[in-house]
Amino acid sequence: MSAQKALTLRKTATNRNALDSLSESQIYYHSALAFLTAAWEAYVENLTRSFIGIVANPLDPKYLIIHGILLDRLEEFLKKFNTPSADNCRRLLVNYTGYDPIGDWVWTARRMGAVATRGRLDEILKVRHSFAHGFSIPTLSWTQSPSGRIRLTAIAIDDVNAFFKFMVKATDDGMRDYIESNFGVSTGW
Repeated sequence: MSAQKALTLRKTATNRNALDSLSESQIYYHSALAFLTAAWEAYVENLTRSFIGIVANPLDPKYLIIHGILLDRLEEFLKKFNTPSADNCRRLLVNYTGYDPIGDWVWTARRMGAVATRGRLDEILKVRHSFAHGFSIPTLSWTQSPSGRIRLTAIAIDDVNAFFKFMVKATDDGMRDYIESNFGVSTGW
């Protein structure tokens, strides 16, 4: 849902008839980036919750109690989880599921290894942090317009959207394989 809202904002930002100035388009691009980041955060949180529900065995009360305790601890942790950086997401997944996504976060289609992919996620969060707190956007390859101005563009938002789509698919696939091989449960994903 948030990703769809982000794409609506991105489309509006490129409609010059709807805007009074180019600076207004930045408001839409910033909002789109914030929505995409929020969607990623919600995805990681929900994936972790889903894991606990999928591997719980209601027919075995002793494991059901353990899963209940784990879910309670997860919810307490998630109340403080507001920066879905590569390290924070990885820590969340490893600590509450045992699944380490690092090997799955390799975007071969874009020639991005695990380090580059984690770096891109952290860059996106730095950009979101900068405008959320009133700072200048950091100078990055994807925050520079063709004219050299530091700002977000429709292409940058499209790339961020593609990046998060990749991250969700890679993490879903990795988690599915992890659950099936370690718990013998088919997720249906």
